[in-house]
Amino acid sequence: MNLLKLIYKRLILMGLVLFIPNHLNAQSVNQSLDLSTGWNSVWLEVEPIYAAGDTVRGNPLASPNEDDRVLQEGDPLIGRQKAPRDVFNDSAVAEVASPKDTSALADFFGNEPDRIQNFNQQEWNQWKRDDPAGISDLTLVFGNRSYLIHATEATTLTLSGKVRFFRPTWTPDRYNLIGFGLDGNQTFDSFFSPSGTRHEVSKIFSLDPQTGNWQKVSGSDVMNSGEAYWVFSSGPSNYMGPVSVDFRLSSMGQLSFGGPGDAITIDSGADALELDLQDLVFSNLGSSIASPSLDLIVPDTETGSLYLHVVSPAADRLGYLRGNRVDTAAGITDGPSALNEKIEPQSSTTLTIGAQRDWNSGRVSRTNIYRLTTGGGTAVWLPIRASINNFQSPTDEIPSSNPGKLAGLWIGQVIVDPVTAAVVDGAPTVPAAAPAPLRILMHSDDSGSVRFLSQITIMQTKSADLEVDPVPVLVADPAMIPFFEGVKERNGKKVGLRIEAVAFDMPRDFRIQSQSDGDISDENDDLIDRIVAESSSSQTKWLSGAGKYTDREMVDESAIGSFLQFRSSRPPTLIEKYRNSLLMDGVLGAEKTVRTKSGTLSLDPFHRSNPFRHAFHQNLPKGPQITRELSIVFDSDQPVSDRLTGAYSEELRGLTKSLLTVTGKVFLERVSWVATLEGAE
Repeated sequence: MNLLKLIYKRLILMGLVLFIPNHLNAQSVNQSLDLSTGWNSVWLEVEPIYAAGDTVRGNPLASPNEDDRVLQEGDPLIGRQKAPRDVFNDSAVAEVASPKDTSALADFFGNEPDRIQNFNQQEWNQWKRDDPAGISDLTLVFGNRSYLIHATEATTLTLSGKVRFFRPTWTPDRYNLIGFGLDGNQTFDSFFSPSGTRHEVSKIFSLDPQTGNWQKVSGSDVMNSGEAYWVFSSGPSNYMGPVSVDFRLSSMGQLSFGGPGDAITIDSGADALELDLQDLVFSNLGSSIASPSLDLIVPDTETGSLYLHVVSPAADRLGYLRGNRVDTAAGITDGPSALNEKIEPQSSTTLTIGAQRDWNSGRVSRTNIYRLTTGGGTAVWLPIRASINNFQSPTDEIPSSNPGKLAGLWIGQVIVDPVTAAVVDGAPTVPAAAPAPLRILMHSDDSGSVRFLSQITIMQTKSADLEVDPVPVLVADPAMIPFFEGVKERNGKKVGLRIEAVAFDMPRDFRIQSQSDGDISDENDDLIDRIVAESSSSQTKWLSGAGKYTDREMVDESAIGSFLQFRSSRPPTLIEKYRNSLLMDGVLGAEKTVRTKSGTLSLDPFHRSNPFRHAFHQNLPKGPQITRELSIVFDSDQPVSDRLTGAYSEELRGLTKSLLTVTGKVFLERVSWVATLEGAE
């Protein structure tokens, strides 16, 4: 059903809005933190999220002074990051601080860390259990992040949340407050010595909870999982331990097999299996052989299973051989499954994993959460996902962005809540029965100019030499797709990744060059000729255009719009060409505002998305002119880089006789840092 038709129907009936859950099958894992009395420096691997049945102390989306409540299915908080008061509910936790992302986990102390009481509080977000002065500004708790926690007594916190594959992002030539998932007992020497001079042990500090002092570590000291250290990075680094691991689009935080379109037959006869293949690349910087392994921790709860197999190239023919099946028992009771691969020191090895889809009903996708040990002292979370059809969310394939400027592609959700009730006198705005999430797309270039999009395709430049890496591009004009190369292989062909925001269709292209055939001498009149003929006719009933456009040179975009509103049926010469982007007013960023230019986001009477028009119904050949004007006012506090939150408002004219107002919250995330749109208008 057309989205505007759906909104209109709901508004007319009772002001209700369709609710679609914002998260599905969000498996959780636990992380335990042993806190000593005093200050503790911790590294949080899990990201606590709200789930049905959780008790919320106040309302993180409104006032924290609201009464406690238990979340019910359909609540907009479900699936979102928890507030500190709901994460650190142990009364022993008195204060929590975390460095702001805008500071890039940098060194706040000068050349060396100092006493914790002297940290630069302007560069930290803080939360206090007792906060009469109201200075707390730590609003949400995120995973893969460092926190300083002050405990009034020794206690153990067990936190539950979602996890993602994580590789450290180091700020060069500065101290980074960072932690690691560890496998076994690792000393600072054994863990960091393969990094050479990039991360010298002499420039690593740990926190003494009793004194609140940062102190230099000794190379023989044992590292602790879940503890954060100040580690200096000499120059750029992507170090994650003696053995690092990577895979295609690892920055998305999961290994995605997508749909079965790429599956191939492994083995033959009764042993034949259709497996989808993906590669894990291991690099061993250490001095001993590494043997990686996978341990299934949380399987998908839906009926039917996702199984993994080790696959290796056949030595005597072109094809693959199937090896052992990876661990299928949840938990750690049976231990991890060896991946039957040995990684020699100072070398890299590619390990192929095959996904077997053993279900044909229920949800189309399955996600298992594994703990991957690299064999070099590092243990990381690895969610693995596959689907039984070839449709997959484009966001599963988009690399994440670099921190820094706000240029790039932003994708997010508008959570519509209060709407105009057309059946109430005065048509006031009333709360909806349930929120409706709508996808939204925007792009900002290096100058800060923002463009509104309804679709975009992620591709890369072509290369004739393997030594020349392709460059990622964002293609706004579909006509330019053949000039670039896809980023995902499907059925032996590389294809681009297309993202759409179906709730925000672009207006028709009314530019003269788009609606003209460019030939004034041919016998076939185009739309411009029809407008001139109608305007010049002495019999015309076009009151606003009579005698105004008697020459092709006089016709402009406003003339085309007026002519379409005058027509009772669709002009046969009207060209179905639509804009691919709209330039907006304003810029992205904290306390900034961005909005559509007045009158630009509109649906003409014969627009493909006009909800009142039915092309094959004699009584519905056209609809009214519908105009949408939306604006986003971004919050002053944006604690997470590459994420923006703000207030959304929209005014719709033409759906009803009165003005309709829609408001809500918007959540944006930067998914590409490419600053240029190919083919943008």
